[in-house]
Amino acid sequence: MRQSIFFQSILKFKQPQIAFTLIEVLISIFILAVGIGAVLCIFPFGLQTQRNSQLTTAAIQLAQQKIEEIIAQSYEEILIGVFEEDYGFNAHFNNLRRVTQVSYFDPNQPTMPASSDLGIKKIEVKVFWRNPFLLSEKEIKLVTLIAKR
Repeated sequence: MRQSIFFQSILKFKQPQIAFTLIEVLISIFILAVGIGAVLCIFPFGLQTQRNSQLTTAAIQLAQQKIEEIIAQSYEEILIGVFEEDYGFNAHFNNLRRVTQVSYFDPNQPTMPASSDLGIKKIEVKVFWRNPFLLSEKEIKLVTLIAKR
């Protein structure tokens, strides 16, 4: 009889746990909160990258548009000089500005602008935009040459 009481007490200790303890619940909540916090930290970076890509694409398109607008003219109609369009020149992207420089080009001295017309003009378009997240200005530049026909 004594043995059966001993075995009964052992069986009571070996019963499986049915509920979680408070410590287990708190640890689980902490791990879940850290995981959710890490995921939420990624979202602003993704939004920043997406907006920067959108502005870069728009800047490239506006630079290309200006180059095509200029080369649609005859060689003689293309004016030499620097032409600036300030922020807000485009209704859809008011944080872009564009600077266009047209100069004579000398193939023998490509780094220096030519002083006279040798039959080639260099068109350089720069588009600048303000980065809303970094508070800085970024730019892209497209350059092309057009020759007298």
